[in-house]
Amino acid sequence: MKENFSRLWSLQQLDSELKTLAGKLETIPARIESLKKQIGEARQEFEQTKQALVEHRKQYKLADVELRAAEDKINGYSVQLYSAKTNEQYKAFLKEIETQKKIKNAIEDRMIVLMEETEALDQKARAGERQVAELESEHLGKIQLLEAEQAELVAAIEERQARRTQVAQSLPGELLKRYERVKANKAGMAVAPIRKERCSGCLSPIPAQRIVEIDREDRVYICEACGRILVVARD
Repeated sequence: MKENFSRLWSLQQLDSELKTLAGKLETIPARIESLKKQIGEARQEFEQTKQALVEHRKQYKLADVELRAAEDKINGYSVQLYSAKTNEQYKAFLKEIETQKKIKNAIEDRMIVLMEETEALDQKARAGERQVAELESEHLGKIQLLEAEQAELVAAIEERQARRTQVAQSLPGELLKRYERVKANKAGMAVAPIRKERCSGCLSPIPAQRIVEIDREDRVYICEACGRILVVARD
């Protein structure tokens, strides 16, 4: 019977280890996905900056074309100004010249803004490219470490699962059924060592005489408060 209690405690320790390992393993995919998401977001921001830079350069070129068109019109109306035959024609050419000058000034103002914004975007794109490269290097390294940890956890779980199977098969059927039933009802903790005269599962006090009886390991004792299988702590 004593061997059965030793095996029962080994089974509990293995199940506790499996629960801890499974908990760690469960977090890894989300952590990897989070790192990949950060890389993706950094890349997306960098691409958006590059697209904005291309668009600004395009707008600047279009504005330059508009500026040249306005200057050509001003020159054309200036030539026509001196060939005006009537006062009305002269005034009309002057009005067109003033209109084109206003258009030219507005275009120049817009080009200055575009040039300043283009310069800022160019700096942001250069910095963003460096940041993406650094982030990828750092996060891909972290991902590799997490993937290695994931493989180690899977191997550790498989090893403990194999040991658990062996231990479980060595227990009497009824005792194993009782263990599994209590484990299912008590969040994975079916066996509770007595520590400082208390059940380690629910901290209920255990009478000294009962501890002596439990220590004999000649029968199964259950905590009256939580229903866990009681054993005397050996560590």
